Amino acid sequence: MLSYDYKNALEVGEISFEDISRVDFTNAYSKLMEKLDNGVVGFREAIYDESLDKYESLNGYKNVVVVGMGGSILGTMAIYYAISPFNNNAYFIDNSDPEKTLSILKKVDLNESIIYIISKSGNTLETLVNYYLIKKRIEKLNSFKGKVVFITNGGKLKREADKNNYDTFSIPENVPGRFSVFTAVGLAPLCSLGIDISKILKGAREMDKICQNEDILKNPALLNGVIHYLYDKRGKDISVIMSYVESLRYFGGWYKQLIGESLGKNGNGITPLLSIGAKDQHSLLQLYMDGKKDKIITFIVAKKYRLDEEIEFEDINDEKISCKYSDIIKHQQKATEIALTNNGVPNVRITLDEINEMAMGALLYMYEMQVGFMGELYNINAYNQPAVEEEKKICWRLIKQP
Repeated sequence: MLSYDYKNALEVGEISFEDISRVDFTNAYSKLMEKLDNGVVGFREAIYDESLDKYESLNGYKNVVVVGMGGSILGTMAIYYAISPFNNNAYFIDNSDPEKTLSILKKVDLNESIIYIISKSGNTLETLVNYYLIKKRIEKLNSFKGKVVFITNGGKLKREADKNNYDTFSIPENVPGRFSVFTAVGLAPLCSLGIDISKILKGAREMDKICQNEDILKNPALLNGVIHYLYDKRGKDISVIMSYVESLRYFGGWYKQLIGESLGKNGNGITPLLSIGAKDQHSLLQLYMDGKKDKIITFIVAKKYRLDEEIEFEDINDEKISCKYSDIIKHQQKATEIALTNNGVPNVRITLDEINEMAMGALLYMYEMQVGFMGELYNINAYNQPAVEEEKKICWRLIKQP
């Protein structure tokens, strides 16, 4: 499924096992487990939901249109594009950029589509506006043969769903949006997209068992959280995900929200960034190697690529080389890892056996648990986002101005 290697984080010499042992991670572990056991936070409970039959009626549509923002859509995009990078019957409307949204609505046939409108509050501005754009187009059709599904708990969108008798799913109140990919928020559209959601949950459950381990060296979520916490305290507060599987690009978007909104509070937090190997070796590696030493790198690699073949080519000295195509990117990653370590840049590595449903379920769940542990280490509430409310209020006021 996946493995975690932390040795280079210690190899560079800035932190040691003694430093790790001095962190009160036992208390952080106990506090998070208490919150999960008591239902204060519900993202673990969500992965043990056995009632998947409710999503079966959502299959059979040529196109799947998902409308949402942030936690209402990023997890779905991360899993879909990781598992189905070569398909294109999914349309994600996740912004208020007119060019993007209107170009999608221009080419998609709504009569052949299932359309998801997702907002936990039911009042998300962008989701509300994009829904009304779709509603206007549906009303112009002689007869709408597609399907509209709302995933919301209240607000204007819940009233709209009730008024029009649309199918509606709710989200557990104790599951924050950015942790909700294992609820209907992610499972319903992923089911429509042909993803085996039972395997996603199976992967998350397997990772949950691992994350129950009180031995920090056998608990990758806890250990990775402590390592990032220690490096943050030493001025390395930029966390770079460097994936050598390009289909994980959208995982980076989900990761950025999870880290940014959860931990960026009370002057705390680490800044999440995404790089894609090997291409960013030709743009950002110079910065990582020789720029400010304020970063910790997480490599994500795959043992097996879904497409591969034997290749032959000549090197710069006209010597013939025969290998698998995937050997090239694997060696590029390893070379980058060695070079960064030699230059004192801390790094860890997550290795996925293969990119599939179980691996993605495990990967996303591991990071949810890591953020939960880190919230306890920082002594903050990792499950709210109070600072963003100011912008929302200002924006609504500006929109309503004449």
